Amino acid sequence: MILPFSTTETPLLAETGSKAKALIETTQAGFQVPDGFVLCTSFFDPWTTQLKMSNDWKYFLSDPVKENCDRLKKAAESFSLTKNQRKDLSASIQKMKASCYAVRSSSPEEDLADISFAGMYTTCLGVSEAELESSIAKVFASMFDFRIIEYKRIHLLDPAATKIAVIVQKQVLSDVSGIAFSINPQNNCYDEVMINASFGLGEKIVSGQVTPDLYVVDVIRKQIIQKELNDKKDALFSSENGRLVNKLNENNLLPALSDEQIFATADLVKRVESEYGYPVDVEWAIENEKLYLLQARPVTAYFPLYESYQTEPGQTKNLYLDVIKLTQGFDWSMSELGAEIFMKMVEKAKQGVMPAGRDGIIYSVHGRIYLLINHMVRAYGKAILPKTIGSYDRPTRSILENFSFEGYIPRKRPAKTNRMVINSLQLILRSFIPVFRAGRDIHFAANAFANSAENAMLELEQLKESNLVFSEQVDFAIRTFDKIVFAFMPFLLSTIAENSLRRLFKNQGMEAEIAMMNMDLTGNPTAEMGEMQMRLAASPEFIACQDSEEFQRKIKNQSFSQDFQRLFQEYMKRFGCRCIGEIDVASVRPYENLADFYLILKQINTEDNALQNMRDKKQKAFQQLLEKAKSLGKEKQFLVLHERLQYLGFREYPKYVFVAAVDVLRKNILRLADRFVAEGRLKNQEDIFLVDVQQVSKAQEDRTFDLIPIAEENRRARSLTANVKYWPALVDSRGKIFTAKRQSQAGELVGDPISPGVVRGRAKVLHFPFEKMLSSGEILVTKATEPSWTPIFMNSAAIVMEVGGLLQHGAIIAREYGIPCVSGIDRITAILKDGDLIEVDGTNGIVRICEPDETTTISALNHEEPSH
Repeated sequence: MILPFSTTETPLLAETGSKAKALIETTQAGFQVPDGFVLCTSFFDPWTTQLKMSNDWKYFLSDPVKENCDRLKKAAESFSLTKNQRKDLSASIQKMKASCYAVRSSSPEEDLADISFAGMYTTCLGVSEAELESSIAKVFASMFDFRIIEYKRIHLLDPAATKIAVIVQKQVLSDVSGIAFSINPQNNCYDEVMINASFGLGEKIVSGQVTPDLYVVDVIRKQIIQKELNDKKDALFSSENGRLVNKLNENNLLPALSDEQIFATADLVKRVESEYGYPVDVEWAIENEKLYLLQARPVTAYFPLYESYQTEPGQTKNLYLDVIKLTQGFDWSMSELGAEIFMKMVEKAKQGVMPAGRDGIIYSVHGRIYLLINHMVRAYGKAILPKTIGSYDRPTRSILENFSFEGYIPRKRPAKTNRMVINSLQLILRSFIPVFRAGRDIHFAANAFANSAENAMLELEQLKESNLVFSEQVDFAIRTFDKIVFAFMPFLLSTIAENSLRRLFKNQGMEAEIAMMNMDLTGNPTAEMGEMQMRLAASPEFIACQDSEEFQRKIKNQSFSQDFQRLFQEYMKRFGCRCIGEIDVASVRPYENLADFYLILKQINTEDNALQNMRDKKQKAFQQLLEKAKSLGKEKQFLVLHERLQYLGFREYPKYVFVAAVDVLRKNILRLADRFVAEGRLKNQEDIFLVDVQQVSKAQEDRTFDLIPIAEENRRARSLTANVKYWPALVDSRGKIFTAKRQSQAGELVGDPISPGVVRGRAKVLHFPFEKMLSSGEILVTKATEPSWTPIFMNSAAIVMEVGGLLQHGAIIAREYGIPCVSGIDRITAILKDGDLIEVDGTNGIVRICEPDETTTISALNHEEPSH
């Protein structure tokens, strides 16, 4: 079957492939698309049948290595059209009639939202009518290219699924061409378009042979906000007869596009985005001042913001700070139920000064929890930021310290923030008397806190196997948590004691000794857990276990000694609630997964670890500080501050109580889930974490209330971010991601940030694919890459390239795989040598040489004008 782009039929992906489907759809939508048609997958049934009857096909199926792929590809390239195929092709050519053609692939698996196959299939340009048949065979045969088969294997696609459609399209004789993103891939901003442009055909850009001009347009303000003109030293042009000519550009530094053309291209890509309803990148070309759309595909590597977090274009924006990523030590999204319970805890812990909700300060959708920084600034003023973000990482602090809040501060105070100042004053008054009393007698306060902690755990015992409605159980747990938070208030003195010590010993060179005072603090449940883990791991009985199966069997059968069994049971009673992601009610606990707990214990070095000499180090540091305090005449002041600091361990207790409460709620909710599954109102036990507290409670009281559609809807919504590899710490409601930019220092090389992340490893310089083995963990350093490099990427810890923008093959695959990547560093393949220890910062576009090989030219490291 052959379909012209002008068809009125609805194209089917399985027949046309994604690329041709998009060209038909955009033609139908009225976009200026060069005339063409698609040879559908069924058109090639005779060739496919012939291939699958061959021995080459059998060899390929048994072992799809490069040799067998090449043999199959060569056989396919020799195919000729059947009489009927040639007749149908000729009829379509007569209707279109062009001086020359472009012949491209259109696989049903190509250019999808999560899989791109960027540039891997063969493309033939400047094809004459006489060359069409052989060009079609080349494109068809390219689906057996080893790099494509390997890419399929990596993405768990069936290599035997051999279907491809082929596009035959009028060749545009481009004066200028390029690629445009409907969002800015440098910062993810939905309101910015990024355009790459160069003279001639676009193949030079896609293949990474030239670094194109870069333009960024703010489509809301209708301004060109970035314009980088690069050295477009050569270009590929197509003549009327189809001959491809490579030319040197005399005016290579002139802009490829005028401002008018930049805005027209930005408008084009935004209209295509509007047509599809999701971010796209397009290939475009200009011939005789006429702008053509050549291709449209989904953006495969961007951060999708849930709709609930977005504001309308041009409206006041929100600025979100990721609470989980920056404070909780894990990066994945919490469950729906877990995030809701955690939000209640945070709101209670902050005693009314951090209200929850979209019109509050802390906000959660689908397991991501954010601070609305702009709401906080609106309520308290920008002066609140240093206190709020003081404990966050340096990059986050540096961004917010210099952040311009123009366009972010709402005119009216968000509703839930109206009482924040009053609540803050009430909190200060509420805590004044407990803090004052603790200042007079810290030991009395410590005894009172210990009693409160014991009572909190007793209250949680009452919650076990409770028959209360689940919402009432959660409220009970939060009230218990609130009590321990209030009981901790006297120890605000402890939280400021360390800073007071630093001031006391200012300029005395005692920073390390002061830091050691934080070791082995009184009442720290986390430290107590570590000590118990050490005792379990150091036990000769545990050491003698050969594997986790033996360990689990002995625990189950109580084959260990009474002493070990007692210690194990005590650990599980006190700390069996603690695990990775422990604040989430959905997280599996150690008592539920003894295999993982065994591995945790096995990883503890019982012969050489920090716990063994911690107390000795602290005592030595204490004596040194004491002597220094005496010499300064501040002994009494030091002893008071030291005493207060020792109770800083209590600050871990409120979280410990919360985690213990979450564990009790987990046990109770799993029992409810089993009941709902048995009643046919929930598909499986784990789906209970996809609903909220009130929905669980309603299901308890109403036996007709079905939780299945609610869980399915939340699962579908969460799938939007299923492929997110990197969660930004700071993002606004128009998708813009903010990262700290640092200046390069001596020994650093600055390029363009392509794919985020920081990796350290040994460099391996390759000038062409498979030149030498790239071992796992090594960093690929090369001039540029094209599709044949794809299998090499698999072992690469990071990628550094000399030329190419965000849109060339290497950049696309690096972002898709989540491999840190920096591009645009002039002469990097000459500067670096195999074996150099380097650090690649793909977030900031910096490569740092940590340990050069003896042959590395150090003088080249400080090259001041890297090519972009």
